[in-house]
Amino acid sequence: MKFGWDHVHFVCRDAEGMAGYFERVFGAERVRVDENLRGARNITLRIGDCRLMVRGTRPGEGFDAQAPRLVEGLDHLGLSVDDLRAAYPVLKERGAKFIVGPEAGVGGRLIAFVEGPENIRIELCEPMKG
Repeated sequence: MKFGWDHVHFVCRDAEGMAGYFERVFGAERVRVDENLRGARNITLRIGDCRLMVRGTRPGEGFDAQAPRLVEGLDHLGLSVDDLRAAYPVLKERGAKFIVGPEAGVGGRLIAFVEGPENIRIELCEPMKG
């Protein structure tokens, strides 16, 4: 049995805003929009070989008022970038808010964290050379 990566799916208050952020900041390509996927708008994006699905809330759904910030579950989304130091000023100009780095990460590779919309964290990882 062999597994591969298919997608990451976000449920958010503003699906259009979330999708627009990934398009503007990371150059994501919008590949599909379902205006009413079981009661909510769903937008599918592609970044490299990764698909992101962004869905708005459905009628009757709400967000956790007790823990609106991350306390368990998905910690962050990781994207690779070939030259993080070169990407840093470009992403800042596109509206990325860096909360960590660029700095050394696991194994000495270069990493940074961006605060995305609705409190998501996005890690940028430059592969180790050599």
